[in-house]
Amino acid sequence: MFQVGDEIFYMNSKQETFPGRVLDIKKRVKINYNHFTGQKTRWVSPDNVKSRETTLCAHNEECGWCGDTGKCIYLKD
Repeated sequence: MFQVGDEIFYMNSKQETFPGRVLDIKKRVKINYNHFTGQKTRWVSPDNVKSRETTLCAHNEECGWCGDTGKCIYLKD
């Protein structure tokens, strides 16, 4: 589970992924993340949040999701 201050990735309903940080935890997780339009803060389902510490890619190596950075942004549990 998450702890306040954890660095995370948030995936919204459009399957867009954003880096962020955990601010509070109840039944849902309050996060702050970097959106295209600026900083956003909201309560989200824990299912939409993944830890940034995970390094396993959920897609195959040739999927292109990593943008040639070598760091996958889609993570396995």
